[in-house]
Amino acid sequence: MAKNWTEEEEGYIRENFLTQTYGELAEHFGVTTKAMESKIRRMGLKKQEILAEKFGSPAPEPVVQYEEPVVPKDPSPAPIESIQKLQRRIEVYEETREERTARLKQTRKAAETEKARREESRAGAPIAQALKKFEAGVKKLLGGKHAAAAKDFQAVLDDPATDLGLVMRARQYLAATEVADTKEPKLTTAEDMYNHGVVLVNDGDIEDALKILGAAAKKAPKDDRIMYVRALALGIQGDEEAATEQLQAAIEANEVNRIYASNDPDFAPLHGNQRFQELTAPQREEDVD
Repeated sequence: MAKNWTEEEEGYIRENFLTQTYGELAEHFGVTTKAMESKIRRMGLKKQEILAEKFGSPAPEPVVQYEEPVVPKDPSPAPIESIQKLQRRIEVYEETREERTARLKQTRKAAETEKARREESRAGAPIAQALKKFEAGVKKLLGGKHAAAAKDFQAVLDDPATDLGLVMRARQYLAATEVADTKEPKLTTAEDMYNHGVVLVNDGDIEDALKILGAAAKKAPKDDRIMYVRALALGIQGDEEAATEQLQAAIEANEVNRIYASNDPDFAPLHGNQRFQELTAPQREEDVD
């Protein structure tokens, strides 16, 4: 989605525009370099014009008067070469050592500030509390206390944290608690099959999980949840081509699956796959517009 820029962020861009590259500014705001360049163009910022205002325009070149060559009445056989083509001298501003040192120092400071902010965000109270509830639910589930575990997972979903990977895992484990008490579940609906497929994936029974998820897909071919878990199971099994096809279908059906997949640790077997990287990459600003 396109980023909504605040006045404070635009002020930061104007203040640091001359000392930071597009890539450094993009990393600071968590956007792509291309999106950063697009934003700077829309703000009407141009380095050459700003530098000219800051350091003054170069003195105009002196006008050189050239005399027309005198052609003798009896020209010699050798042709007279033209001297009218002159290269224009371009004044280029060169950064001094002191300015470069100051700019790099400011860049490092900005990077350290951003790193500290992100670490503080990850360790924030909402995420820490959600993680604590999730871990408690897993412990209860492994101990056979399915109803109590379901309450913990549901609590994570009722007040979702910014960690989308954690939210996705809580949703999967909640589905697992709904059918875990039944040794031989009666799988009649696509929802039942989906829930049981999640249980089998979490148990490591990928082959049976794919069978039941395939049957669920026939009953509900447009259910993006089924496509997502099938993609995950196929990736674990090692079938990268089929996994990325299923993931693409899941993303086309529901764009939020792109974000889930990029944060889901169960997709680790596909992290080196180029197609997976393309599918989970953040959308560019011009694609959103």
